[in-house]
Amino acid sequence: AQANHSEASHYQNGSHPPGAMAQRFALVAAFVASAGAIEGWTYDPEHPTEPFDDVAARVTSMIHNHVPVDRRNDNWQGNFCSCMENGHISSWYQYASAMYLIDTCNPTQGLVMRTGHLQDRHAEPLQGMMACDTLKLVTYCLSHHAQEALPKWKN
Repeated sequence: AQANHSEASHYQNGSHPPGAMAQRFALVAAFVASAGAIEGWTYDPEHPTEPFDDVAARVTSMIHNHVPVDRRNDNWQGNFCSCMENGHISSWYQYASAMYLIDTCNPTQGLVMRTGHLQDRHAEPLQGMMACDTLKLVTYCLSHHAQEALPKWKN
């Protein structure tokens, strides 16, 4: 009983039970495999593009109000950036600061991401998890600081 109690409290402190990493890997591998089936976009190694550059540009357009967000002027842009900078994403054996992928986020410069860290997400499961967590973090931060921007983010 002592070993089970110790084991249970160990899992509550942020580690994962045996097999959790394998289950997570299988889930991400299935997601990455299905990513090629997304209609309208196909990876072309002859003409590489980085969709996460488009993500950062889209968010920056909202921050700079080039894509209008019908919201009162309550510093949502700064609060959004603070949320992004304090968010966590998948990393080696733990969650880590999103600052690994965020170069800059502020109302003046917008969102600048280090997208090179995600370029192998089609083949590297960890980068796939990081990419997914980044999209979830943007959605989370918008939902908490500028809900009015969510329909524009989804489009």
